[in-house]
Amino acid sequence: MSEPKRVKAGEKVGPGKYVCVDCGKTYEMTDAEQDLRHCPACACEMYDCFPITHIRDDVKTPEDATHPPKRS
Repeated sequence: MSEPKRVKAGEKVGPGKYVCVDCGKTYEMTDAEQDLRHCPACACEMYDCFPITHIRDDVKTPEDATHPPKRS
C-alpha cells in the first residue's frame, strides 16, 4: 500500500478519511469540495488523507459516487 497523501487545513478536499498527524484523531468526510479545518482536538493543520476508493471501475470522481453511471 502506498503512503497516504498529506494535506493541509484550508485545502478543499473530497470524500475520505483524514488523520491528524499530531494527535491521530480521525475525521470522515463524505462530501466533495469541503474545506479541511484545523484539528479541533489539538489545532494541528496537517492530515494524512486516505481517499475513499470504489470497487466499480466506472466510478472515477466524487460526482460519479454521488450519482453512479447506469450499468449497461
